[in-house]
Amino acid sequence: MNEEFIREEQGWIGQDITVLETVGSTNQLLRERLTRENVPPGAAILAFEQTQGRGRSGRNWLSPRGQGLYASVVLYPPRIQHGGILSLLAAVALTDAIREVTGLSAGLKWPNDGILDGKKYSGILVEAGTTPILWAIVGMGINVRGRFGADQFPHAITLEEAGAKNMSLESLWQSIAHHLEARYERWLVEGNLSVIEAWRSYTVTLGKTVVAQGSLGTVTGMAEDVDEQGRLLIRQASGLIPVSSGEVSIRASDGSYA
Repeated sequence: MNEEFIREEQGWIGQDITVLETVGSTNQLLRERLTRENVPPGAAILAFEQTQGRGRSGRNWLSPRGQGLYASVVLYPPRIQHGGILSLLAAVALTDAIREVTGLSAGLKWPNDGILDGKKYSGILVEAGTTPILWAIVGMGINVRGRFGADQFPHAITLEEAGAKNMSLESLWQSIAHHLEARYERWLVEGNLSVIEAWRSYTVTLGKTVVAQGSLGTVTGMAEDVDEQGRLLIRQASGLIPVSSGEVSIRASDGSYA
């Protein structure tokens, strides 16, 4: 364990923490721990490299050594149906932290991609289950240092590349843990609306022409709003189409989708 990552204040997220140089997947490691023992809420695994990092829809998440921070946190939400709203909640909390630590105007693309300068700096994967009890694991991958090649990764960016300076991974994690805890506790009291309002204030998606690819096939139209369940509402001639999952691209000024 790296003592520098232990939170100084008496919060519950990150009080039980394991810090590793490299793992296959922080989400998978935490899931395996759930099968072996009683894991306290807020238990976290942090790594500086993942060899089997995963994103949404089974995609691989590039997790090179020395370039990012990869973290997973276990929560015990009231219902399994809360997985979708937890995805937005985690994205809001991460944005809170990035803005606090870096001073950058980080935004969000639905549902939970972290955006800086029109490029993606982070991704979030929420997994949930009912065995041995109802659980949810929030996994975050954050591009922190170095640069991505524009030819190979035209839509990716690191915090450093976006202008963040004098930022330690320890301070970044501590801010993430603080804001995730605060947002989660507020949600338990106030419900989904507090999450939705915060997400709206950070989003770069609403008001844009988008194409969504998911369980409904391909849906193209104006991203008008998100409902209280966190579904993206896309305006078409026939009315509003609620999209609950999938990949959303925003139409650029040249007509392409990014």
